[in-house]
Amino acid sequence: MKTSLRFRHLRAIAAAAALTTIFCLRPARALAQNAASPSNYSLLDTIGGYYDRWLAMVHRTHEEEQPDWMTPIVTVIPTLQQEIRTDYGFAFAPHGMQAFTYASKGTEIIPTENTELIFGNPVYVTKNLPADKRTSGWGDWPFLFKYRIMASPSEQGNYVLTFLLATSFATGSNKYVSANHDLFTPMLGFGKGIKTAWGEFDYQGTIGPTVPDGETGKLGTPISWNSAFQYGRRINIGEFSLPVWPEFETTWVSYPNGENRGQQQLYLTPGLIVGRLRLSQHLYFVLGAGLQFAATQARMFNHQWLVTMRIPYF
Repeated sequence: MKTSLRFRHLRAIAAAAALTTIFCLRPARALAQNAASPSNYSLLDTIGGYYDRWLAMVHRTHEEEQPDWMTPIVTVIPTLQQEIRTDYGFAFAPHGMQAFTYASKGTEIIPTENTELIFGNPVYVTKNLPADKRTSGWGDWPFLFKYRIMASPSEQGNYVLTFLLATSFATGSNKYVSANHDLFTPMLGFGKGIKTAWGEFDYQGTIGPTVPDGETGKLGTPISWNSAFQYGRRINIGEFSLPVWPEFETTWVSYPNGENRGQQQLYLTPGLIVGRLRLSQHLYFVLGAGLQFAATQARMFNHQWLVTMRIPYF
């Protein structure tokens, strides 16, 4: 049963990837049909031309049509981003349980001017359970879609409003590292920034419920509200200018139903992000770290260290 469920999910993922590829390549095919072909025309010319136009669109979308904020450590940024990202977490929970997550997140792509797709990768989880028990395995398979409703760059209105849909397919190795249900989380993302002579201040937030594909009476539909408060500026060290983003994040989770009905959880995350450091014409490097800790009696863990590494590309 578990194996067939996984195959069903993999078929759905493959179909989604195929549709995305067809959708993204359609403009190039139409252009090739309408354009006059010289005698030395080749398919590589079409692919190269499409790639250049796509990269120009990504640069325009990222740099000219929205605020230039940094992606927070925990909160999903409401602007459109294109990067390869890997995160690590080291959590210490009640009753002595520890959970370590390796290489979460994935690849973020801007296929069209107002959309973003995040192809997540299953995270590898190791848990030390009570009574000296231990388990490990691959977690669930996450994906995320963004549609930017409206935005204005930092030099103008400095705001953004975005619709997001996060999904997680229950492909995990065992019940300890998997949610055991497909999860769907529609969210509204928003943010506002203020640019000053001392740097840039911004607030980013997302809010929405998580809906499982079964056992709603038990799991409920918890509502999460993530917020990030950032301050970005450059620190000059000799001839080198280092961009830094100190930040403070909050994660508030409310359970209106299910077994945890009436429960409220609050997590606080101070952190620091360094970047974007230019590697080449289009590549950058970002490194960040933070400490997330519970501020309420109800909690999933006491605290956890978070590390994020990213390679933006635009």
